[in-house]
Amino acid sequence: MLYNRVWLGRNHHAITLGGGRMNNPGRYLTLLPPINGATAVTGSPYFPENPGLQAHMYDGSLNYQWMPREHFTWWLEGVYRHSDVPYWTGRGGITPPGGNNGVPTQFACNNGAASGATDLDTAITNCSTLGGVFFPDMRRGQATIATGILIKF
Repeated sequence: MLYNRVWLGRNHHAITLGGGRMNNPGRYLTLLPPINGATAVTGSPYFPENPGLQAHMYDGSLNYQWMPREHFTWWLEGVYRHSDVPYWTGRGGITPPGGNNGVPTQFACNNGAASGATDLDTAITNCSTLGGVFFPDMRRGQATIATGILIKF
């Protein structure tokens, strides 16, 4: 990661430009997306973390801060992130219909029920009468614009 911050206007303005890159040959550095409530302990069939599965990611950001007083900071930031595997949550979300079903180790059916299977072929069979298998909306890229105010007490 590399970031550079430039102060302007008697330290009342600042611009930060930076980014980073990650080459993760075993996904051991990649946080597990919380699909259906999954954690690092439970794992998820939707985002396996088996040895040999890779993840390569990069990001870049541009941030502007205006600090009119010592205790007030207004900021505006734009960020773009990219992954070679679907990782970022899309508009369709990562929660099965009806909410997390409490079984993140299994595929979920489109009615929200657990499929009873960790392999896709069995899940397709088990979910055939329940609307099919649920798949989260995962994307390879994510662009965000954020703004805010920081008040120090």
